[in-house]
This record gives sequence, C-alpha cells and structure tokens, in this order.
Amino acid sequence: MTSKLRIAAATVTAALALGVAAPMADAAEAARTPAVATVATVPAPAALTSAQADALTAALVAARTDAVTTRAASGDLNDVAQYITAYIKKYLAKEYAKAKAAAKKGYTAFVKWVKSLKPDNPVRLVLEFGGKPLIQIVITLLKK
Repeated sequence: MTSKLRIAAATVTAALALGVAAPMADAAEAARTPAVATVATVPAPAALTSAQADALTAALVAARTDAVTTRAASGDLNDVAQYITAYIKKYLAKEYAKAKAAAKKGYTAFVKWVKSLKPDNPVRLVLEFGGKPLIQIVITLLKK
C-alpha cells in the first residue's frame, strides 16, 4: 500500500514539475466561466415604437384569446351550454320554442333571438359573454 502512495505522489509531482497540470486547470476554469467578451457582444434590445408596441399587444391578445377559446371549448363550454339549454327549457318555456326554431335557422337567426331577450336576462348575458363558440354549441344542443 505504501508503494502505491509513493507512485501516486511521484506522478503528481512530475506532472506539476513538467507543467501538465497547470494548462489542464486553466482549461477547466475556462470551461466553467464565460469570457467577458462574449457577454459584452450581446446587443441590447431596441426600444419599440408605439406602432410596434400596439402590433405586439394585438398579437398577444389574439394568441391568448385563441388559447382560451381552444381550451374552454373542450369541456367547460359544453357544460355551460347544457346548463343554458336546461335553463331555457325550465324557466323560459315560451322562449324555448322560439330558441329551437331560431337554432334550426342558423347562427344569425339565433343571435337575433338572443338580442330579442331583455338586456338583464341571464341567458342573454351568458351567451353574449361566451361569444361565438358558446353560441354554436348551444345551437347544436337545441337542434337535437
């Protein structure tokens, strides 16, 4: 065991004496830290003009709206549409026949029927807030 330690110590001493360990240590340190010149060459972002900021805002809002519509159309809107049709059938019995007839005529006729409801009607409020995807699902359910 003592001979192995002596051989290891002699090898390390020889490596240090010949200068092999110093370049390896520099290479290891260079790999860990980035060069200052690399960091300094990254350009700073330019300031946006008001037109560019408006365009960016519009694009972000459109992307968010599409994402919300796609996510909500999968399950949440179906549940809301079923509640709306049940509500119309139960509480607005006279309007149910008109809603069904408007749904069979299409989207435009159904929106016209929704606009004929009182402004404080919960069905009108929910359908106007839900937008076109919700109205299309309600139309599909009323056509059945």
